[in-house]
Amino acid sequence: MRLPMRWLAVGAVVAIVIGAGAGYLTAHDSGSDIRVAAAPDADPSGSASPLDPSPSTSASAAPSPSVTKQGSALASRPNDGTGYWPDFSNTGYAHTPANAGGLGKGGYPGKLKDHASGMSAAKPLRLEFPDNSVITFQRFLALKVTIYGDNLTFIGCLFEGTIPNDNLVQIYADTAITFRYSTFKPNSYARPPGNNGKVSSAPNPPGTPFDKSWQLVTTMKGAVATMDHNDIWGNAGLEMTTGRPGKPSRWTNNYLHDLADTSHDEYHHDGIGPQSEGDGGPMIVDHNTIASLGNTNGLALQGTGVYDHVSFTNNYVSGWGYAVCIGTRNNATNITVTGNVFSAELSQLYGFNYGGIWGGRSRGSTWRNNRLQVRAGDDNSHFKASDNGKYLWPSNSAKSTDYTG
Repeated sequence: MRLPMRWLAVGAVVAIVIGAGAGYLTAHDSGSDIRVAAAPDADPSGSASPLDPSPSTSASAAPSPSVTKQGSALASRPNDGTGYWPDFSNTGYAHTPANAGGLGKGGYPGKLKDHASGMSAAKPLRLEFPDNSVITFQRFLALKVTIYGDNLTFIGCLFEGTIPNDNLVQIYADTAITFRYSTFKPNSYARPPGNNGKVSSAPNPPGTPFDKSWQLVTTMKGAVATMDHNDIWGNAGLEMTTGRPGKPSRWTNNYLHDLADTSHDEYHHDGIGPQSEGDGGPMIVDHNTIASLGNTNGLALQGTGVYDHVSFTNNYVSGWGYAVCIGTRNNATNITVTGNVFSAELSQLYGFNYGGIWGGRSRGSTWRNNRLQVRAGDDNSHFKASDNGKYLWPSNSAKSTDYTG
């Protein structure tokens, strides 16, 4: 497995500077807006993680409102109309419900306000907010958005731009950053190229062309992220601090799909990550759609150090190279991989679990109730329709009984 050229160690400070052309545009609110037609909300709620510590009293950790979902984990797919999995119908700014995150804010008002006049995909945008600010229903268009301020929460916002091989959003926060019901996308497209809205992710390359893409959202300091109900595509990864003891990063109900330029070797394609040092955790990754063509990992913990207290539960996973990577040495501890649906919908280069690595029972880890979803005509040739409903073992094999090792 090819490791990324760029990485972020837990708690590390990384400095990346590029020539930005016309200089930073200082952001001030303006009266301009962007209007879209909002579809009805269908807000799936993720179940609690078995590794979830005692709830935090901070607003950023409050749950989003939940509604009844249709369908079921094994019978449903993203964008099939059930709304069971995170997809176009229930993530991103246009589907923000009232009281998202328990913060008492209203639902999506039918339009976004441009954060500043004169924004352009050719110019960087510097944002500075007082600590503990909540920013709602704003559009940020830029070559790169740099964010300053701690414990900020963005609800129902749109981040769009074009910056190949670099960060669309670059975050300078010491302790926490939260994005709820926000959209991260290339500015050249309204929807991912090749995705007709009926699949989890485009089944054929190339996706967003490299010269119209963006690469990463990156935390440049030690902020632990909460990511909930976001719609993220046209990129190559999310390079964010994994967490700290007692303060896990939280990835819930997100729709990660349609990575950029999958027909060429321009990008190291990762979903959550890359984190290439190891010594990472804790993390809670629960009830996300993590689906795309690509050459590496949907969960990209790619280092040789120890990953500890990582909970990967109740997710829909399809495509990638090896879809899940929890270290490149079998030394992880306290890992929980349970209740996931590993779907053969999209083609896959190798297998679902890199190296069979998951921590092992002797190191306090659990692998249970991970099921295969396979239908006639699916693009993943590693499995056949008769494997549907079988259990996926860490060795990437389909079995009629659950793994007990």
